[in-house]
Amino acid sequence: MTKIIFQQKNGEKKSVNAENGLSLMVAAVENDITGVKAVCNGCCNCGTCHVRIAENFLQITSPMYSGEQQVLNKLKNSQASSRLACQVIVEEKLEGMLVIVQ
Repeated sequence: MTKIIFQQKNGEKKSVNAENGLSLMVAAVENDITGVKAVCNGCCNCGTCHVRIAENFLQITSPMYSGEQQVLNKLKNSQASSRLACQVIVEEKLEGMLVIVQ
């Protein structure tokens, strides 16, 4: 288990224990994180699990593939630190990572 800190849309931060090997989306849904809708259930085609990753962790998250980038390009509020939570795999090296729900 890896501790991940989600900052919800209302600004409230919630620390959760996320299972290694699963996605941030799964951790968010299992821990009732507000704002992660996951409409496509992790199929990387809806963008409803859009998050921003803290800059100091962005380079060590699982790699982004072209399909994820295509979905992010369609979102109005996408930024350089944006990711889809369904595509970021929880690993021990992400301990303490701040994830900002969009």
